[in-house]
Order: sequence, then C-alpha cells, then structure tokens
Amino acid sequence: PADPARYFVIEEYNAPPVVAFSDDLESGADDWTTLVNDAIGDTDWQLGTPGGSTGPLTGAGGSNNAWCTNLGDYGADSDISLRSPAIDLSALASATLAFKAYRDADGFGDFARIRFLRASDQVQLGGDTQIDMAPIDADWISLTIPVVPEAIGETILIEWIFTSDSSLDAFSGLSIDDIEVTD
Repeated sequence: PADPARYFVIEEYNAPPVVAFSDDLESGADDWTTLVNDAIGDTDWQLGTPGGSTGPLTGAGGSNNAWCTNLGDYGADSDISLRSPAIDLSALASATLAFKAYRDADGFGDFARIRFLRASDQVQLGGDTQIDMAPIDADWISLTIPVVPEAIGETILIEWIFTSDSSLDAFSGLSIDDIEVTD
C-alpha cells in the first residue's frame, strides 16, 4: 500500500513443550503392564471407573477411566506395580512427568513410589521418587516429577509401585490419570 512507513512488532514466545507421551486412559490399557509382587494377590492395578468405600468415583475431570489400586478398596499386605508403555526420550535434554493423582490411604503404613526403567531390560535408572501417601485427597490433584537424568536419552518405562501394610482398611489407595511426559 501507499503508506509512507510501516512498522512491525516482533514478539517472542516460548515454544510449546515437546510431548514425549500422553495418555488420558480413555482408550484402554494397550501396552500397559500390571504386576502383583506379593503372595496374597488381593490388590491389583485395575483400569476403569473407581468405586472404593472412599476416594474418587470417576477418573480425573469426570472421565470414565483411571488406574486404581483395585477399583474398590485395596487389600492388606499388597505390593503391586504398574508400568507404562515404552516412552522414547532420545530427543529430549530433560523431561518432566505430570499426572493426576488421588491419594486415599491410611496415612502411615501405605506407600507409593515411581521408578524409571530402561525399556529394553527393565534396569532401574536413577533412584526412586516417593509419592507422599500421608494426605487424603478430597479431589484429584496434579503431581509433577522430574524424570531422573539417567533416563534422558533412553527409551523408558515408568513404574508406579504401591505397597500396603497388614491392616484391613477401607480406603481406595492410589488412583492415577492423565499421564504426560514433556520436555
């Protein structure tokens, strides 16, 4: 156009995060693995609509599915593991795990932790990251955990581990939903 002068403003924005993995769990349990590590087997990681005596009654945001330590109440002396599908971190310089959690346990004898495993041989990379199970949540909360540096550059599995003591409690345990790994 015939404008005598034209000025432009250039603004810089941070690039959106690179998403290495995202699962809202609404399409099923493809490539997820559950393990029962105790002799009793009263508790397992189950995918579906939560329904314990206490705790959530839906997945995060009212969704139909969440991974739960039983869809009802968890049992005594439990030791269970849940492993994600393989996640390629070869293109990331660092990574963060974010997920929704609902913690509903006795507050003193039940524990949860996260491990990062190399997908090819299930060797643990770095140390455990503890999930504080003392609070009893009134709703879904967001948890953000840095991926251990040893896992960067690898194809990994994320493992959630839940253990309970020998008391018979009417709690739903740990439920997780909306899992995402980003840079």
